[in-house]
Amino acid sequence: DGWELARVARENSPDLPVVYISGASGHEWSALGVPNSLMITKPFAPAQVVVAVSSLLVASDSAS
Repeated sequence: DGWELARVARENSPDLPVVYISGASGHEWSALGVPNSLMITKPFAPAQVVVAVSSLLVASDSAS
């Protein structure tokens, strides 16, 4: 599932930005999502994805 995919991806690339998109399991994000990730619930506007990815990339640059 997406939760496990993100965990494995983060093991291989700790700075990888992770944005989850879900219509049904958004309530599980706080318990199952990887740290420093974001959740977007459906329905959403495409601009929300752009903002989410941009904010994670900026946060990643600031931490470097």
